[in-house]
Order: sequence, then C-alpha cells, then structure tokens
Amino acid sequence: MSVIVLSGMAPLVPSAFATTWYVGQGLKPGDYYRYSIADVFYHNLEPFEMDFWVQNQTSSGGYNLQMVVHDGSIVQKGTVTIGNITPDPTYTPTNLANYVNVYRLTLTWLDSFAIKTHPVDILSPVWGQTGIYGEVSIGSIGMQNVTVPAGSFSASTLHFHDSGVDSYLWVAPSLAFPVKAQVYAIKTSGAPTIGYQYSLLEHGNSAQPPAFLNVQSTNPLGGNPQCPSPDYASDAVHDTQSTDSGSLAVEYYYSPSVPHQGCPMGWRISFEPVYSQTQKVSDIHYDIYAVDSQGHELSSLAQSIGRTDIYSAVGNDEQNFIENQPPPVAHYVIYVAGTGPESGVTDVSQAGMVKIDVKIAPPFSQPSSSATGLVNRTSTTVNNTPSVEIPSWIKNNAKWWSQGQVDDSQFVQGIQYLIQNGMMKIPKTSVTASHSQGIPAWVKNNAGWWASGQISDDEFVKGIEYLVANGIIAVNSQ
Repeated sequence: MSVIVLSGMAPLVPSAFATTWYVGQGLKPGDYYRYSIADVFYHNLEPFEMDFWVQNQTSSGGYNLQMVVHDGSIVQKGTVTIGNITPDPTYTPTNLANYVNVYRLTLTWLDSFAIKTHPVDILSPVWGQTGIYGEVSIGSIGMQNVTVPAGSFSASTLHFHDSGVDSYLWVAPSLAFPVKAQVYAIKTSGAPTIGYQYSLLEHGNSAQPPAFLNVQSTNPLGGNPQCPSPDYASDAVHDTQSTDSGSLAVEYYYSPSVPHQGCPMGWRISFEPVYSQTQKVSDIHYDIYAVDSQGHELSSLAQSIGRTDIYSAVGNDEQNFIENQPPPVAHYVIYVAGTGPESGVTDVSQAGMVKIDVKIAPPFSQPSSSATGLVNRTSTTVNNTPSVEIPSWIKNNAKWWSQGQVDDSQFVQGIQYLIQNGMMKIPKTSVTASHSQGIPAWVKNNAGWWASGQISDDEFVKGIEYLVANGIIAVNSQ
C-alpha cells in the first residue's frame, strides 16, 4: 500500500456548498499568479518559478499574459496569449516555448475535464478518466484546508490512483488555477516517479504591471546575440535510430537544424522499445558525446554538468548546450549506459549507442564596436609584417580552449579550418620543424589572456604563428 504524507494541510472537512468550476474561471485583466513548478519532462524535475499577469483581453475573448520565468540564473520574459474556452496557449514566443509547454501540461491539465462550456461540480467524485487507456477515475474526495506560500485555502482535493501510487491536486473555488499538485508519472516499470508538482507562491490583482515584471530576458546559454534559439516547430532535424546493439530505439530532435559554432543547440530525446515506439523505456541512464571522425571522445555532456551520466525517469529528456564543435560537421553519439534507479546498480542489458552527424555553420561575427562598446579590430601589424586579420569571434574559441571546454585537437582543427578557408589570415610563416610536440602552456595562457583583453592581437597571433611554424597547425601551401 502506498502512503503519501501531506504536510501543511488539515484533514478533509465536509462542505456546506456545491459549486461548479473550470480551469480559468473568473480570470480577468489585472490578475496575477506566481508558481514554483517542477516537471519530469523538463530537466527531470528541476524546479523553476513561473509568474504571469493578465495584461488585457483579446478581441476573441482570450487574454494576453505577461509571463516571466526564473530558471536558475536564466530569466525569460514575453507575452503569451491564451484562449477563452480554456486557458491553453494560442501564441507563445520562442524563448518561452519550453516553459509554456510545462504550463499547459501542469497548471491547465484539468481542462481535460473542466472547461468554460462544460464546468464540473467541484466536489464531484468523478471528474473523468485518466491513465494510459483512460481506465483510472479522477475525482474529488472532499474539501481540505491546504497551506502553500500564498496562504491557506479551502480546496477540493482531487485524487486518482495509478501505477501503484496516489496523486493529488487541490482546487480552490475562488481561483482560476489550482493551488497545488503532486502528480506521479505513469510508468510501465521501475520505482514511482513524480510527474509534476507545483505550489502557488502568490496571487492577486493589480491594474499596473506587478514588480516581478521589472526584469529583462537573459541569453539562456550565452553565445553571440545573433544566435538563433532552438525552435523545434520550424527548424529542427527529427529521426529515430535503433542502437547498435538493437536493444531499443532512440528518437531525437535537434534544433537549430544547422547550428552555428558558439551558439545554443537543443536536443529532445525519447527512449523507446524497438517493437513499440508509442511506449517509453523508463529509468534510462545515458550521455551525449562529441567525438572526432575516428570516434574518439572529445567531450561528455554529463561530465560538463558534473555527473557520471544523465538520468531520465520516464524515457523522455531535453538538453541544451553551446555547440563548440567547428564546421563543417560535428559527430555525436547518444550512448545508453543502461537502465535502473537514479542511485544504485545500472542494468546494462539495454546498453547501446546511436551515431549522429550534425552540419555546423561558422560562428557569427561579434557586433561592431558602435553597438557593443568593444574594440573590434580587423587588422594589426606584427613586427612590421603584412596586416593580420583576426575575426573577433575567435575570442570565444580561445576562451573555451583556455578553460578546458575545448581540447587541443579541437582548437587546432578550428584554427586550421579558418586559415585554410581564408577566414583568418596570418603572415606567411616558414615551417622550421614538423613534429607532434604538444602545445606549449604559454600559447594556451596567451589565448586566455587575449580572450579577456589582457594582451593584444599581436601577442595572440605570435602564438598561432608558433603553432604553424612548428607543424602543430598544418596549413596547405597556396
């Protein structure tokens, strides 16, 4: 028997009234809601804060919401339009797409049973059916006093039992959205996992924009301001491959379809049985590796975020990172280490990998000095030699290399590609040696200092000239 301890709540109490309710009921301009939310499909239950204010009503009867999300150090802001019959989104800006999808699957999930044209008795013992095949009944088990950061509310407690565990949502008749939820994911195997949970932090009504809107969006992953954001709806590559061991199928999207070096790249990955791609394989341990053309590991996504592997409780995951690989092609491996609980022994019987080649576009140039206040030098003189052209975005590569985010071979390959394709020009340099010595520490130090503005372009180019002269960077003769 499964037991859930519900803290901060009084026992169920009888109600002297009956009323109907639907998601979005009573919503009006000026209303604002702030929530703490965690969803298993968004970074495995990593919590974030979602705040929104109803700015005005649209001509179709819906509403424009001014929404702000605080996701760790990331801040995203924009206007989201919702409908009239149900508060599901009808327009979402790209930068909020992932978060609004969580909003739709959590805060408005009850519109599967209660909408404006078909409200439900808030105390009805049967609101509808849920579960994989619609075989589980969800309904009220009575009114309950529930306490959340926004205060204490008398709420109808909705309950359903599925996959061996009890899930709960609390709905206050006076609010347009639920107060709290603790809902378990539907899994075909493995230990129970929270699907999503949220709690109301604050609500009210304000004719003027609330203070929480006084923020600006940040660039969530860094990179040049010209970098496009991942857009899975209109600019993505989608495919499904079986692992080399034939153990399972890996369905993936990546976006943009041709990412630029130095720009954000997003992946959505699903792990499925080979025989049934409508199901998911639970409790997956995996990693995304960048490899060279011979298959040698260049980087590990798990290691870059301080983990030995990445855990997906329900077989779906989404990851975002800066694409550091140089053009024209990056080689990736999605490696499935096995299955099992997040902590404990991993069953390797379903281990395997898929290989994916991704076309890479060159980095964007940095904005001009008039736009950024930075010096954007395109030429200089080194020891009275001809002018040296250095695209300023190379500083990104130099910074990553000096910090260990890009290894020696990646840095060398990138500089070699730029020189041979005329994107970086240096004075003619005689090769006085040809050997496989390592890159001296002073060259990497110079790269880091140049990236942070501590030394000049001249000093950085001396390091590149040294690498060419010693055969560490091979340049085809013209």
